Amino acid sequence: HQSIFMPSLASNPTHRLHLCWEQHCKLLPEVSGLTAKHVAKWTVEEVVSFIQRLPGCKEQASVFREEVSQVCPTP
Repeated sequence: HQSIFMPSLASNPTHRLHLCWEQHCKLLPEVSGLTAKHVAKWTVEEVVSFIQRLPGCKEQASVFREEVSQVCPTP
């Protein structure tokens, strides 16, 4: 089935991706202005902080922090 974020009218993949991101930004204003280049440099705490600000994701932020500390323990 066709995703609401990937309209079938857009045949150009770059255009589809842009439309998809626009829809995500409308639903989650917290992602507006973020770029992959910027997010790729985030620390674990920056990721945790971002996840906590997402609606209904406070618990997932704690789980993320715990899982990262198990995989990459601090010396």
